[in-house]
Amino acid sequence: MRGQNWWSRIGLVMCIVASVSIVSGCEFNMDNLKNNSQVKATQSDSEKEIWRVFRFYLAATNEFNFTSVKYSQQHMETVQQAQQNVPLAEFKERDYERLEQELIAARDAGHTHSDLEAATDALLPVLHDIVVAVKELDTYYKEKRYESDNYAFAHTQLEKLSSLMDVFEPKYDALDIIVKTYYKQEGERFVKLMRNNGQTNGANMLEMMIIYSDIVDHIMEHKSDSDFQWVKAQKEAADGIGAKITAAEAQNRLEQKKHLDKVIEDFIADPRSETEEAVVAQYNEMVRSPMNFALLDSVQKPYVPQEL
Repeated sequence: MRGQNWWSRIGLVMCIVASVSIVSGCEFNMDNLKNNSQVKATQSDSEKEIWRVFRFYLAATNEFNFTSVKYSQQHMETVQQAQQNVPLAEFKERDYERLEQELIAARDAGHTHSDLEAATDALLPVLHDIVVAVKELDTYYKEKRYESDNYAFAHTQLEKLSSLMDVFEPKYDALDIIVKTYYKQEGERFVKLMRNNGQTNGANMLEMMIIYSDIVDHIMEHKSDSDFQWVKAQKEAADGIGAKITAAEAQNRLEQKKHLDKVIEDFIADPRSETEEAVVAQYNEMVRSPMNFALLDSVQKPYVPQEL
């Protein structure tokens, strides 16, 4: 099946910015986002509304990117078994159904980002076709219909999914890039706002994570052709910023940073798909770890995105 390596992709760091006020991590509860949306929609501040809506797109892509990497091997094994006529008990690829639901929620949240809306509208039809095709294949295996057709439907459906993935991938990439661009712009702005507010640890943590986001993006894009001197220089910059973070609340994240540094060094020494995937996986684990940004600095009124 062409595109079966699709699941080995980066999970974005944007979740750090999305929940600076409470707990950072890539997982967003969609029900909470919807409830929050109903409250915030009554406020007139345009920047707050822009951020409120953006969080829906952020939640959708963060979770999809993370699970795509974490379960890529499992997904690929499922596809390979289906190709080899293994009588599967089920064919589950829930990532796509969740992504569809969360992008629909994003579109319903408000109209503040015409480029995100256009990219989502272009993606949703093929995404829906993938969801339907996966469900049909899942039903096929659960009903053991392969016993009567000798896996003919399975092979036809796998080819269909392969063609759909060829359409899906560039459309998802287009959406993912837009989300990433907004994140970097907002992240840099948040760093300045926190520094001006005396939130030195929070600003340093966010700046450090932005650097790691750039490193992982670079590795994912260039692979064995990565600029290793640039990667080393960026990692050293992150080390310098990380050394300035003194808050006890940040120690778990800083310990995870050491693990990320190690796999980055492993990739530099031996740039291959396995070491690249280790970088992405460790990065995602670090980003998803909970951390209360409000506890990083002793300021009377910590700056948080919801107060834009």
